[in-house]
Amino acid sequence: MNTSDEISLHQILQIFTKRWKYLIVLALFFTLGALIKHKYFPSYPGTGKLIIKDVRNSQLQSVIGHAAGVSGETPSPELKGDDLVTRAEALLDIHEFYVATTNRLLVLKNEEHNISLINFFKEFKKEESDPEFIHDVANKLSTMISFNTSKADILVVDTKSNNKDLSVILVNETLKEAQKNLIDRELEDLNRAETYFKLEIDGVRGRLDRIESSTVAKMQKNQIFSVDMEKGESSKYIGELKKNINNARIALSNNESKITELQMNIKATFVKKDTGVISKFNEASQIRLLEDENKDLNLELKTYQTYLKNYESQKNGLVPFQYEIEKMNASHEFEYKIYASLNDSLARIGLQKTYVRNKVEILELERISRVHSSPPLLIMILIALTISQVFGIFSIYVYELFKPNEPNFKY
Repeated sequence: MNTSDEISLHQILQIFTKRWKYLIVLALFFTLGALIKHKYFPSYPGTGKLIIKDVRNSQLQSVIGHAAGVSGETPSPELKGDDLVTRAEALLDIHEFYVATTNRLLVLKNEEHNISLINFFKEFKKEESDPEFIHDVANKLSTMISFNTSKADILVVDTKSNNKDLSVILVNETLKEAQKNLIDRELEDLNRAETYFKLEIDGVRGRLDRIESSTVAKMQKNQIFSVDMEKGESSKYIGELKKNINNARIALSNNESKITELQMNIKATFVKKDTGVISKFNEASQIRLLEDENKDLNLELKTYQTYLKNYESQKNGLVPFQYEIEKMNASHEFEYKIYASLNDSLARIGLQKTYVRNKVEILELERISRVHSSPPLLIMILIALTISQVFGIFSIYVYELFKPNEPNFKY
């Protein structure tokens, strides 16, 4: 066929229809290949999801984050969902994570004797005792597992294998290991921060204790009131003395009133001749009892007044001590502020740990009922037929294009 010759559409159709058997054979051959692949070399994809929770998409995280100082009116770039998910993907898509996942699968295989896992590990030539065995399996897992961050706040885990049960196990165990890995990584940072703050607090507390001890020792050496007195014990004692003095005076006043009333009753008996001797005796004995009680109250009152006078005379001794305490606090105000700030930071770390423990959650595990061969058999056959016809038409075209022409002899 000469390439310079013109060819009509009718001739093109004749060329391809002459070789219809060839196209049918190709279609059958490719369809058979699709059936063989679907039967003996299936591919079962599995999908699971992790959600990275923050103050924007979780009410619990919002409450804890506000208390821990994580939330804010305008989230910083570090708190945006896309950045959190991208960071999580970067932390998981490393060899160490696949090694940890391999160890998890080995433990599961030994505990549950899962056939799918047993067959999976049999594919590797090295023994499990070989140090390189773990790394070979991890390298294989890195080709079977992938992460997708197309959805905001959600990290999608995809896997693909030739066994339905294996795909489900790989997805679910990868999700669990990813959740543990992300949480443990942040908790480790917080634990280091907690250790640092505790050491700093102990150091500052030690310095403040030494300062206070030296100040108290100096005050006691100068025979000034003790620390307990400075902390309010003296004021409390003086208040109690004044209260007791007031109570004693009230009791004395009441007794004097009763004595006056009883004396008037006794005088009235001289007017009334019918009054008995027993009544007079009772009233006189009550007066003596009240007078004896007044003597005790007067003695107690004088004692309290003496104590109060002595304490009030020594009240000036509290002034230099208070001055020294205030002077000490002013001189070391910076240390006290640091101590308060460190304690506040240490308290927030506990809340931040709670925030981190609730930060990563498995949103969706894979189920065996959802795992199907991909692509489906009908789609595979249609793809095979399409490829076979494209290949057949192209091969016919190339053959006709370069087919040598038979020579025409003219006589």
